Amino acid sequence: MSDFQELNLKVPKLAEANRLDQFLAEQVPLSRQRILRAINEGGVYLNRRRCHKAGQLLQGGEDLRIVTLENEKLHPFTPDQLVWQEAPFYLIHKRCGQYSQEALHRSQGTIPCELAIHLKMTPHQAHDLRPVHRLDRETSGLMLLCSDAAALNKIQSLWQTHVKKEYLAVVSPAPEWDEMRIRFPISKRRDKLGRYHVDASGRACDSEAKVLERSGDRALIKLIPHTGRTHQLRIHLSHIGCPILGDSRYGGRKHGRLMLHAHLLYVRVQALKNEHHWQAEPEEDWKWQ
Repeated sequence: MSDFQELNLKVPKLAEANRLDQFLAEQVPLSRQRILRAINEGGVYLNRRRCHKAGQLLQGGEDLRIVTLENEKLHPFTPDQLVWQEAPFYLIHKRCGQYSQEALHRSQGTIPCELAIHLKMTPHQAHDLRPVHRLDRETSGLMLLCSDAAALNKIQSLWQTHVKKEYLAVVSPAPEWDEMRIRFPISKRRDKLGRYHVDASGRACDSEAKVLERSGDRALIKLIPHTGRTHQLRIHLSHIGCPILGDSRYGGRKHGRLMLHAHLLYVRVQALKNEHHWQAEPEEDWKWQ
């Protein structure tokens, strides 16, 4: 049985005035304790909106959805991950395994949620705190967040022209080439396994790759994404026959972690008040030789 579970049901009119947690305890094959945890974490939806109130009184007729993921290992945010701040912007060194934004089964335990708590933000600021650019859960490295909607829109509009990002990746097998520009378009939609694919009718994508070091059948590569599609670097490297180590979704060999790290972020004036150049080395679990 999969650790991921999703249940959808319609609240009958007869359930009017019942508490949410009591109704779920009677209707779904989960313990009362697990139901309360799902509500608290943000995995319960009433009429497509998250509901964190176990005592919410039902009116009857609502669409109810509960999403859970078992055996999940969370990596809590720690204050030393906050690299720089100049409100409303905050730069984080995200660790492998941390959520950069809300997931379907949780809003609690994510970087925005825990950073807001650490900074003692007002509810309004916490609500608006969003990643300027997203890193996959298993990708580590530099990630910028913003707690003001207008400032977020402005920097995202300038992102393509005023920001440079560099990643480090370990691939296996090692490529025969030393440098390559990869320009394969990527599909707009995921398949049933949550993967995107190279697709001639997809969106244009552009990645730059350079081998920095080789060791046996592995290579350390510097990557520069010139476009920002979801999973772009992972898909491009997999398509050309050298998937990222630890990237089981895209054919990578088994490893202790996904060996992809956002190690450099350069932001020009206009996108931010001042020019900034940040660099962060990988974590201690970055082992490949």
